[in-house]
Order: sequence, then structure tokens, then C-alpha cells
Amino acid sequence: KWIPAFAGMTDEQVVQEQDVIRALILDFGGTIVTMEGNAESARLVAAELDVPLKDVMAEVLDHPDWTDAMLGKYTIEEFDQRLYRRLGKPYDPSQHPLIYRMFANEVLNTGLLAVADEVRAQNGKAAILSNATFDLEERLLISKFGILDRFDVVVNSSRLGIIKPNPAIYHHTLDLLEVEPHEAIFVDDLPVNVEAAAALGIHAIHFRNEAQAVADIHKIRAHANRAGESIVEASYRAPIE
Repeated sequence: KWIPAFAGMTDEQVVQEQDVIRALILDFGGTIVTMEGNAESARLVAAELDVPLKDVMAEVLDHPDWTDAMLGKYTIEEFDQRLYRRLGKPYDPSQHPLIYRMFANEVLNTGLLAVADEVRAQNGKAAILSNATFDLEERLLISKFGILDRFDVVVNSSRLGIIKPNPAIYHHTLDLLEVEPHEAIFVDDLPVNVEAAAALGIHAIHFRNEAQAVADIHKIRAHANRAGESIVEASYRAPIE
């Protein structure tokens, strides 16, 4: 059962009785940044190519090449060249990569970043665990958003050749953070990735929106008191009262 409070216990006893959350692990696309703003930029790119938007999206996100790019088999330029070929359009290497133009309007979830800052300020660690291409760190975390220094660890699937929900990438992240599964919270917008983390004993949250995710992180940090067992957000298990 959930233990809603620690009435009558000293601060020292509380620390001994509850799991201490030592790390917050965040997905990037769809979690640290919202993707809704990309709908218009993707529509404009499709119109420019004179290709139906659904066909462009299918060739970008549903094609095996995208998975291979996140596994590190292609650079973004190689992916772009192959994408143009599939769309039957001439490839111009001087053009900004197509996928950059399609996904040009991501917006930072600043409230989620503030929670990561809070965890670090309280002697915890913060990490990014992302299925991403080789350009994640330089193009997005440094140049576009300037948030790289707000994280202790960045795990980019393309540099490992492993993608979520493979358990190995979660274990690798935990090892870099030097924490046990029950000492970490993981937040992701894809249920399959959340379920994989929970299966390893990580406190897992399905990101639906920023307010919900921030509230769930605070709940878990306050109530993480069942040592060795993952506390999963309400869509997967009973809500924290």
C-alpha cells in the first residue's frame, strides 16, 4: 500500500525508511521539448516538396532508416540524402537538412528543466536519455537550446548503437549516474519506453503534458518509499493518494 505520510517519525527515520531519489532521467523529444509546434513547419516543407504530408512523415519517422539513424548507422546528412531519394526529389547538400526544417519549432518545457535543476541542487543528478541522431548534443543541447550544462549525463542512442526500449540503454544510463533503479525517476512520452523502465525497477512516468509530469515527479519524490519496487505513474498502476 501507499504510505501517504511519515507522521511521528524523525527526519533520520524518514530517510532510512524511504527510497532516496538520486537521479532524474528525461527523454528529449516529446518530453524536454514539445513537438506540437512542428506540425506547421512540417506542413510547409511538404508543400515545398509538393508531396502529401502523410507521405513525408511516413518516409521520415516510419521508415527503417530513421531507426538506423538513431542506432548510429547514418549521419543526418546520409539520412537526408536517402530521404530525398525515396521522395523522388533531387538532393541538394547545400540545403538545410529536411528533417531540421520539419522539426524547427520545438519548445522547451522550462518547468521540467526547473525540476531537473532542483534535483541537482539537492545533490542529485539529472540525465537525458534519448533515441537520437549524432547531432543531438552539438545542434540541439548546445547551439539551439543551451541546456547541455544543466545535465550530468547525456545518453544518445546513436553513440551506443542501442535504442529504447532495450534494457541495456537504461542500465548504461544508471551506471553512468551511479544509482540503482529504485533511486531514479524516468520520464518519457512513449508508453513502451516507460514500461521498459518500470520493468527494471525504475520509477517511471508517462509524459502527457508538462504540468502532469512535474506533478508526478514531485509525488514520486515525496512518496518513493517502497524499496526495490518501481512506482509507476497512474496510467500503469494505482494513483498515489
